[in-house]
Amino acid sequence: MSSIRIKNRYVPEAVKDIIKSIELELQEDHTIVFIGQSLANRGISYKKWSQFRQSQANNLELMQAMDRIETVLEHRIVNGALSNKLNTTMAIFLLKNKYQWRDSKVIDSNITVRPILAGLSNNQGKVIDATPVDEK
Repeated sequence: MSSIRIKNRYVPEAVKDIIKSIELELQEDHTIVFIGQSLANRGISYKKWSQFRQSQANNLELMQAMDRIETVLEHRIVNGALSNKLNTTMAIFLLKNKYQWRDSKVIDSNITVRPILAGLSNNQGKVIDATPVDEK
């Protein structure tokens, strides 16, 4: 694997080699769930991953390879949490912060307004009729 640097930057061919080697590593080592692990195995800082993405934004082949890597890792986190192989709290943290997962919000559209308004009065002291129009 080549890791040619010019003024703290990896040349495109080196980035390509690194990404290919990460893909191979993920095929062999199913315990890796975070890209930082794989980068650390190569002596590369985690911050470089986003720099690789920025510097290779016009290289469709490398962007697709990086997306495949991220997808594999995301699925490993989900599967690890569901099978209790990973700490659930940490898995949730990673999914929310790295993969933009969000908690869902359920809105009950069958809310009855009548009990909430019953007994309320307007500013003239008259009791408000909370009966829905279609029931009058």
